Amino acid sequence: MTLSEKNISVEDVNNAEEKLALKLPELYKLFLLQNNGGVPEKYAIDFQAKKLRLQGDDIKIFFSIGGKVTNDITFKNKPINNSLPQGLIYIANTHSSNFIILSTREDSYGQVFYKDHEFEDKSPFDPINNQLPESIVKIADDFDEFIAKLYDPDE
Repeated sequence: MTLSEKNISVEDVNNAEEKLALKLPELYKLFLLQNNGGVPEKYAIDFQAKKLRLQGDDIKIFFSIGGKVTNDITFKNKPINNSLPQGLIYIANTHSSNFIILSTREDSYGQVFYKDHEFEDKSPFDPINNQLPESIVKIADDFDEFIAKLYDPDE
């Protein structure tokens, strides 16, 4: 990870969880404690998103705790900025201005999704029945699987 924000403590993560009014998955909390957001060296990810006509995207930046306001996870997920179904949070931005989101919901806890900002959603978020809004595609079962899928397209 390059250009990470300042180091944070468990207390900082707990405060962010309190502000967000949710419990972050342990794998993601560990990532925050080790990196606190930043620009990934391996940034490309492939996934099938037929409904979005995409086969992948590039991660621009992971949001942080207590860093630059526009990249702060608590700012990005304030109700005024957040149009996601309850229990989903923005964790990263892509070069095409779309988002990587993480579930803190009981029905999909820890799963990672891709959200296209240009699609209007008409369908509910119901992953148990394999029904997702038009703009959302599941890309990993947990945060570690998501990180493992990232690669450098120049290698």
